[in-house]
Amino acid sequence: MLESSNNMQDKIADIKNTYLKKIKQASSLKELDEHFLALFGKKGAVTKLPKEFSKLSKDQLQLVSPLFNGVKFELEKAISNKRLTIRETGYSLLERESLDLSSPVEIKKRQGALNPLTEFENHIVQVFSKLGFQQYDAPQIDTDINNFQVLNIPENHPARDLQDTFYIDSTNFGIEPGRILMRTHTSNSQIRIMTEYPAPVRFMNIGRCFRNESTDARHEHTFDQFELVYIDKGLSLANLLYLSEYFLKAVFGPEIKARLRPKYYPFVEPGAGVDGLCIFCSGKGCNICGGVGWLELGGAGMIHPNVLRAGGINPNEYSGIAWGCSPERMTMLKQGISDMRQLRNGDLRLFESLGSSVKV
Repeated sequence: MLESSNNMQDKIADIKNTYLKKIKQASSLKELDEHFLALFGKKGAVTKLPKEFSKLSKDQLQLVSPLFNGVKFELEKAISNKRLTIRETGYSLLERESLDLSSPVEIKKRQGALNPLTEFENHIVQVFSKLGFQQYDAPQIDTDINNFQVLNIPENHPARDLQDTFYIDSTNFGIEPGRILMRTHTSNSQIRIMTEYPAPVRFMNIGRCFRNESTDARHEHTFDQFELVYIDKGLSLANLLYLSEYFLKAVFGPEIKARLRPKYYPFVEPGAGVDGLCIFCSGKGCNICGGVGWLELGGAGMIHPNVLRAGGINPNEYSGIAWGCSPERMTMLKQGISDMRQLRNGDLRLFESLGSSVKV
């Protein structure tokens, strides 16, 4: 059904008169932006009106189209001119303002707090210091030999596929490509500890590691690791289990229990996954622990004889324990954080909500 051109002209005139009045009365840029969207937005009055032109005859369209275009231009110009007027008014008000820098101002006092990850790492350092463990720092940029080969992971070993490595272009230094890398774990400290200090030794290493991984709530390309290196005569899995329970109780409280589960790591034999009794269901089984009642909280094992030999230690005389965990994941469990990336994104709202106990 064709629509009368008079009706369409009335609609155009009504839009023009209504919004010219609103534009004239606008007193802020925000208010003006609202009028602009009401006219020219996706569902604006001016935007929607041409859809009704299909109801007009060709002769009617020749009358309405110039009128519509003229009104559209007039409204756009009115908004532009009003925008300039409002800005000029704001500028003139600024010119009349004065600033008295001599007046005393009370500055709000703010007190910072440690990142929960830093707080947790400081805590576990204190926990193991009580057992005589000393801190050791290994470089974050290291050789393929220290990061893999002396740890019983030779070239082309399948275990390398588990650690997508960032290699550094070393051709400018006269070093063969593929020999310098960003360490994938803190275990690159093991060979240095064994060659720098005579057995028996008790060391802990906590620091940053790097892997070429896609980031999600549980994985990051840059992350921290904590590792113990304990070498002495007569060590066994019983010592490893004691260290595991000692650590978990210090973090989660005296009710937690630990268990060792067979797991493969190339630089230990035997290897073990360190599980803790689920802190959410106390071992009864829940969605978080997958119904098994236990959470995997670390990895450990008896240092492989080949690794001891590489460090100049006789495996027939000494045995060693390597024990490690992810500080990020432990902090997430302890603080109820669901996304690992929150620990490094600098969002102060998270840290304020946790209320770190260590103020700085």
